[in-house]
Amino acid sequence: MPVKGAIIGFGHIAANGHVPAYLANPDIRIQAVCDSHPERKEVNDRLLKDSRFYLSADELLEREDVDFVDVSTPPSLHAPFILKALSAGRHVLCEKPLILDSGDLLNIYRMMKQSGKTVVTVHNWRYSPILQEVSQLLRQGTIGRIRRIEYLVTRTRPSVAVGEDASCNWRLDPSVAGGGILVDHGWHAFYLVNEWAGSSPRRVECRLENRKFQDIQVEDTAEVLFSYRDGEARLFFTWAGKERNNTVSIRGDRGRIDVMDDTIRMENGTGTREITFSEGLSAGSHHPDWYGAVIREFLAEMTDTRLSGRNFHEAACCFNLLRHCMKSSSRGTEVEVRDWKDA
Repeated sequence: MPVKGAIIGFGHIAANGHVPAYLANPDIRIQAVCDSHPERKEVNDRLLKDSRFYLSADELLEREDVDFVDVSTPPSLHAPFILKALSAGRHVLCEKPLILDSGDLLNIYRMMKQSGKTVVTVHNWRYSPILQEVSQLLRQGTIGRIRRIEYLVTRTRPSVAVGEDASCNWRLDPSVAGGGILVDHGWHAFYLVNEWAGSSPRRVECRLENRKFQDIQVEDTAEVLFSYRDGEARLFFTWAGKERNNTVSIRGDRGRIDVMDDTIRMENGTGTREITFSEGLSAGSHHPDWYGAVIREFLAEMTDTRLSGRNFHEAACCFNLLRHCMKSSSRGTEVEVRDWKDA
């Protein structure tokens, strides 16, 4: 019998990224959707013909007997809906960033323990075919011990949300989004570079600035330096670029791997190898094929208590690094990273 789910927040990501992945998975049935924009009912009726539409999450949780809730709202609403769902005895799948406040993080952690339910954040970039190949090459030790990682993301402007235009976009409101380009793309980079480095950074140095969009309240550019025990990672994100692009460079003591959007180039003692993919990292923003793997990860945590909480601790680390980046930028200096439970 399929696992029953509901979606709270039915914007572009939910409709164009999550729903196609759910429809492709016979083990999932989305039976209800909630969104504060009444016009999204038409989209629900078109994409999910048997799904009931609600304007109130409280009403949905009271009336619908579902196993999990997919929270795809703007970030400032994540924590309230996660806590409501956990209190109602539902598992939770949530878009990034998981939360914006350390108090909410600890409350969710306690509620997970109390309810026995799991909370999984959408870490879908891990499941990009290109980055999966990179991770596999690193696990095989093809370039030896990692010494330096460079992770660069260039966009020409911020993404626009459902029902918004460039002048009233929730992604540009720090009280809703929690930050600018650092939150938008940094979160994904954090769990990836930590996985490749094999640990969390000990120290962080960050600079947030506006290079193009001077009239917005969040940064359009972020430069980050992570210092690990045996290496470092430089991360750069911007909405102020001239083109849309993603590049990654990983240097080890026996070679290097470079990702140029749709191509991996690996050099080591055995020679040079190139692998080209049909779609680059910068292509689109919904990635329903990546999301299918997120669903499988979520179902595994729901059904296997040995896995429950694994993703949450990774998300807590990402949030902790965001806070340390912002602290470093405000102080204009490098800061030592404390554990998320103590920070």
